[in-house]
Amino acid sequence: MHGRESKDGAACATCARVGTDDARLLRAGNGSVRGDGGYRAVMTEAVSRPRGPVRWKRWAAIAAGALVSWLLAGLVAALVVTRPWNVRVDARATIAGCPVEAVSVLAADGVTGRGWLVRAAGAAKRCVVLAAGIRGNRLAMLPRAEWYLSSGWSVLLVDLRGTGASDPAAVSMGWNESLDLAAWCAFARTNGFAKVGAHGVSLGAAAVVYGAVRGSPPPAWDFAVLEACYRDIDGAIAGRLPWLPFAEWCTLPMAWFAGLATGARAADLWPVDAIGRLVCPTLFVCGTADREVGDRAAADLFSRSGSAAKELVEIPGAGHVDLWNVAGNTLRRALAAFLARQ
Repeated sequence: MHGRESKDGAACATCARVGTDDARLLRAGNGSVRGDGGYRAVMTEAVSRPRGPVRWKRWAAIAAGALVSWLLAGLVAALVVTRPWNVRVDARATIAGCPVEAVSVLAADGVTGRGWLVRAAGAAKRCVVLAAGIRGNRLAMLPRAEWYLSSGWSVLLVDLRGTGASDPAAVSMGWNESLDLAAWCAFARTNGFAKVGAHGVSLGAAAVVYGAVRGSPPPAWDFAVLEACYRDIDGAIAGRLPWLPFAEWCTLPMAWFAGLATGARAADLWPVDAIGRLVCPTLFVCGTADREVGDRAAADLFSRSGSAAKELVEIPGAGHVDLWNVAGNTLRRALAAFLARQ
């Protein structure tokens, strides 16, 4: 009897010691012991923390928050990129000594474009339509207009949609702006100009290219000058956001929302695919350090051009800037030689 009690007492003492040790471990971990001590407390603690489901829910919440943030960022970016940049354009009586006439056109989709017709001295029967880049308007093209006028070319200084005094339609990276240029080309023809050319910068250059695939029929340009035209929208975005990893994927929501606002899908915004349909004599101009138009933009556009009379002028070291200000003499000489051959 005493022997059994002694053994039982020793066993109980051992359990008590183990329970006490576990209780100390629990106190060291969270400062308290739940239950009545010993192994029961350890098991209660383990059962009371279902870590798997909690972690899954936490990660699901994080993923959902990231997705919403990604979509919202894309929406905001699309609103900023496609936002119209209309400004007041004060009237002018003359440009380079030639009288200015305020004119307007109606594009095929009902958007009204406004601009100035300036006839060169001597009643010249040739005219060039000047189209600025994104957020630019007719005022940005004044130096080029003055040069053309001094060279005997009349000019149409135009505000593309969403800029200057034209209707405040969404900016579409040149896609819908091509409809504006088609209307201006027809306007020039009906106003007696036998030869009509287009000179576009950046977005304006892309609009000239897109006209070759959007017009029905396309504008009948006698020549085109394309300054700093982007190769494709993916490359243009990546070039403007070099710090953003996987820019093409990160900006997918922006492209989708922008497409809803403008009707221009990202797959449409590839001048390099449309340039083969632009068959008029074409002069390409681009800076060798221009990363905002995409890698090898000028070379690829030139090589895939559908023109039988095409020329490429590269401005060493120039980025995505106003090339007329950076390398005006080089550009003017190239332009004069190009026009002399037309």
